[in-house]
Amino acid sequence: MTPRQLRAARGFLNWSRTDLANLTAISVETIRNAECRRFNPAPATVEKIKRCFADHGIEFMGDQHAQGVMLVSKARRKSRR
Repeated sequence: MTPRQLRAARGFLNWSRTDLANLTAISVETIRNAECRRFNPAPATVEKIKRCFADHGIEFMGDQHAQGVMLVSKARRKSRR
C-alpha cells in the first residue's frame, strides 16, 4: 500500500484521517506519517488498514510499477465470502 493509495482509499469513502484512526485503533499521527512518507508503517499496521478498507469495499491493486485502488460493489463483496 503506497501513500497515494492510502489517500485515495480514504477519498473513495470520504473518510478523514480521524475516521480511519477510530476504525483501526491506529493513531492519526501514524496515518499522517504513512501518507506523507515520513516512515513505512509496520506490516501489521498495513494489514489492519487494508482489512478495514476491505470491510468497506476498497481493494488495493497493483505491483511495484502500477498501483491503484478500487471500490467494490456490495453485491461483489458478498459473492466473495
